[in-house]
Amino acid sequence: MTPRARRQATSAEASPEYRSNPELALAALICLMSRFPARRSPAVAAAIIVHLRLISEDVRLSHGVRHCADSLIDEWAAYAMLCTPGATDAQQRLPS
Repeated sequence: MTPRARRQATSAEASPEYRSNPELALAALICLMSRFPARRSPAVAAAIIVHLRLISEDVRLSHGVRHCADSLIDEWAAYAMLCTPGATDAQQRLPS
């Protein structure tokens, strides 16, 4: 994980709003995911991964929601890699 992603993870974990209202993490995740196609930014993908991890580990959320979030982490890690400056043009085309 990059230093920036670690800072984002620490910031998200420390968020009192998420601790008291886990649905806010879901709302933030939906917003981040909806913005990703327009930006294809590694930073947005990293923030999505952080939120997926938070959601997958929060026992207050339903098993189905946690399982879904957990199953998406590897996919979003791949998207983050595809968005890095070193990825080739063919690699940067995300699946539709």
